[in-house]
Amino acid sequence: MRLIYWLLAGPLMVVVALFAVSNLDTVAVGLWPLPFKLDVPVYLIALGGLGIGFLAGGFVAWFSGGRARARARAAERAVRRRDIEIEDLRRRASEAERETAAARATQPQAASLPAPVGTDSTAA
Repeated sequence: MRLIYWLLAGPLMVVVALFAVSNLDTVAVGLWPLPFKLDVPVYLIALGGLGIGFLAGGFVAWFSGGRARARARAAERAVRRRDIEIEDLRRRASEAERETAAARATQPQAASLPAPVGTDSTAA
Protein backbone atom coordinates (compact mmCIF):
# COMPACT_ATOMS: atom_id res chain seq x y z
CA MET A 1 0.00 0.00 0.00
CA ARG A 2 2.87 2.38 0.78
CA LEU A 3 4.42 1.56 -2.55
CA ILE A 4 1.25 2.61 -4.37
CA TYR A 5 1.12 5.81 -2.30
CA TRP A 6 4.67 6.75 -3.20
CA LEU A 7 4.17 5.81 -6.84
CA LEU A 8 1.25 8.26 -7.01
CA ALA A 9 2.32 10.94 -4.52
CA GLY A 10 5.98 11.15 -5.55
CA PRO A 11 5.43 12.32 -9.14
CA LEU A 12 2.65 14.64 -7.97
CA MET A 13 5.02 16.29 -5.48
CA VAL A 14 7.62 16.73 -8.21
CA VAL A 15 5.04 18.34 -10.52
CA VAL A 16 3.88 20.72 -7.76
CA ALA A 17 7.47 21.69 -6.94
CA LEU A 18 8.24 22.29 -10.65
CA PHE A 19 5.07 24.37 -10.98
CA ALA A 20 6.04 26.50 -7.98
CA VAL A 21 9.59 27.06 -9.27
CA SER A 22 8.36 27.88 -12.79
CA ASN A 23 5.72 30.42 -11.72
CA LEU A 24 7.53 32.87 -9.47
CA ASP A 25 6.08 35.96 -11.16
CA THR A 26 3.83 38.09 -9.01
CA VAL A 27 0.30 39.09 -9.86
CA ALA A 28 -1.85 41.82 -8.34
CA VAL A 29 -4.84 40.22 -6.64
CA GLY A 30 -7.78 42.30 -5.49
CA LEU A 31 -11.27 41.62 -4.31
CA TRP A 32 -13.91 43.90 -5.80
CA PRO A 33 -15.47 45.52 -2.74
CA LEU A 34 -12.13 46.02 -1.02
CA PRO A 35 -9.99 49.03 -2.01
CA PHE A 36 -6.56 47.41 -1.85
CA LYS A 37 -4.62 44.94 -4.01
CA LEU A 38 -2.05 42.36 -3.00
CA ASP A 39 0.98 41.24 -5.02
CA VAL A 40 1.14 37.42 -4.75
CA PRO A 41 3.19 34.81 -6.67
CA VAL A 42 1.18 32.85 -9.24
CA TYR A 43 2.04 29.49 -7.70
CA LEU A 44 0.66 30.65 -4.33
CA ILE A 45 -2.69 31.50 -5.92
CA ALA A 46 -2.90 28.14 -7.72
CA LEU A 47 -1.73 26.01 -4.81
CA GLY A 48 -3.77 28.06 -2.33
CA GLY A 49 -6.89 27.42 -4.40
CA LEU A 50 -6.11 23.71 -4.52
CA GLY A 51 -5.52 23.67 -0.75
CA ILE A 52 -8.78 25.46 -0.01
CA GLY A 53 -10.61 23.05 -2.32
CA PHE A 54 -8.99 20.09 -0.58
CA LEU A 55 -10.00 21.37 2.86
CA ALA A 56 -13.54 22.15 1.68
CA GLY A 57 -13.89 18.66 0.19
CA GLY A 58 -12.59 17.09 3.40
CA PHE A 59 -15.08 19.10 5.44
CA VAL A 60 -17.98 18.06 3.18
CA ALA A 61 -16.93 14.39 3.36
CA TRP A 62 -16.58 14.57 7.15
CA PHE A 63 -19.93 16.32 7.53
CA SER A 64 -21.77 13.89 5.24
CA GLY A 65 -20.33 10.90 7.13
CA GLY A 66 -21.69 12.16 10.46
CA ARG A 67 -24.87 10.11 10.27
CA ALA A 68 -22.94 6.91 9.56
CA ARG A 69 -20.55 7.62 12.45
CA ALA A 70 -23.52 8.21 14.78
CA ARG A 71 -25.06 4.90 13.74
CA ALA A 72 -21.72 3.15 14.28
CA ARG A 73 -21.42 4.64 17.78
CA ALA A 74 -25.00 3.55 18.62
CA ALA A 75 -24.29 0.04 17.33
CA GLU A 76 -21.09 -0.09 19.40
CA ARG A 77 -23.02 0.89 22.53
CA ALA A 78 -25.66 -1.76 21.78
CA VAL A 79 -22.99 -4.42 21.34
CA ARG A 80 -21.36 -3.44 24.63
CA ARG A 81 -24.73 -3.64 26.42
CA ARG A 82 -25.43 -7.04 24.91
CA ASP A 83 -21.95 -8.30 25.83
CA ILE A 84 -22.56 -7.24 29.42
CA GLU A 85 -25.96 -8.95 29.35
CA ILE A 86 -24.45 -12.14 27.92
CA GLU A 87 -21.77 -12.22 30.63
CA ASP A 88 -24.43 -11.68 33.30
CA LEU A 89 -26.56 -14.52 31.87
CA ARG A 90 -23.52 -16.83 31.71
CA ARG A 91 -22.67 -16.03 35.32
CA ARG A 92 -26.26 -16.64 36.42
CA ALA A 93 -26.40 -19.92 34.44
CA SER A 94 -23.19 -21.21 36.05
CA GLU A 95 -24.51 -20.23 39.49
CA ALA A 96 -27.77 -22.08 38.75
CA GLU A 97 -25.82 -25.15 37.60
CA ARG A 98 -23.75 -25.11 40.80
CA GLU A 99 -26.91 -24.76 42.92
CA THR A 100 -28.56 -27.64 41.03
CA ALA A 101 -25.49 -29.84 41.47
CA ALA A 102 -25.34 -28.99 45.17
CA ALA A 103 -29.06 -29.73 45.60
CA ARG A 104 -28.66 -33.08 43.87
CA ALA A 105 -25.70 -33.96 46.06
CA THR A 106 -27.63 -33.25 49.27
CA GLN A 107 -30.79 -35.14 48.27
CA PRO A 108 -30.96 -38.76 49.35
CA GLN A 109 -30.77 -41.23 46.53
CA ALA A 110 -34.04 -43.02 45.88
CA ALA A 111 -33.63 -46.69 46.52
CA SER A 112 -34.49 -48.93 43.64
CA LEU A 113 -37.85 -50.56 44.26
CA PRO A 114 -38.32 -54.26 43.80
CA ALA A 115 -40.33 -55.41 40.80
CA PRO A 116 -44.03 -55.87 41.54
CA VAL A 117 -45.10 -59.36 42.40
CA GLY A 118 -46.45 -61.40 39.53
CA THR A 119 -44.44 -59.76 36.80
CA ASP A 120 -41.52 -61.35 35.10
CA SER A 121 -38.61 -58.89 35.06
CA THR A 122 -36.59 -61.09 32.69
CA ALA A 123 -39.15 -61.08 29.90
CA ALA A 124 -38.41 -58.77 27.10
